[in-house]
Amino acid sequence: MKRQNMQDERVSAQKRKINSEAYSILMIVLLASILVQQFLLDAPFEQYAAEFICLFGVSIYMIVRYMTLGLNIYGEGKRVKNIPLVNSIVTGITVTVINGVLNYTRYAENYKEDGIGFFIATLAVSFISSTVTVFILLSCLDFLNKKKQSKIQKRLDEDEKDE
Repeated sequence: MKRQNMQDERVSAQKRKINSEAYSILMIVLLASILVQQFLLDAPFEQYAAEFICLFGVSIYMIVRYMTLGLNIYGEGKRVKNIPLVNSIVTGITVTVINGVLNYTRYAENYKEDGIGFFIATLAVSFISSTVTVFILLSCLDFLNKKKQSKIQKRLDEDEKDE
């Protein structure tokens, strides 16, 4: 009987891993679809609203579920402390590249007249503001998550004392 349970646990763990990978791929494809429709195809919001709602709706749902259950949003391990900073920098770079490409293609003649310094300053402001905003948001989520975890731990400790 134990062997059957072990195999079932391994099979279910593999199924969970496959589902998690499929979720990640789907989220990346949804984000790519939104970016392509918004920036390359210059589509109206109504055209990609379903993808937008799905992407951000599921993301918010996952964050809320993790937090209500007291699970760590960023996972476990030594490198978890750096995740908000790394994610902030990566988001800042991504936003800056997208803004830079779009602004340069739309306003190239203005940048040629005013000089490239204005373009670089715009990119710097874009990078700093997006990085700081995302870092503050992720730090707030981390704070709320740790607060919920300590509340759950306190409740478990009280239940343990009562028994």
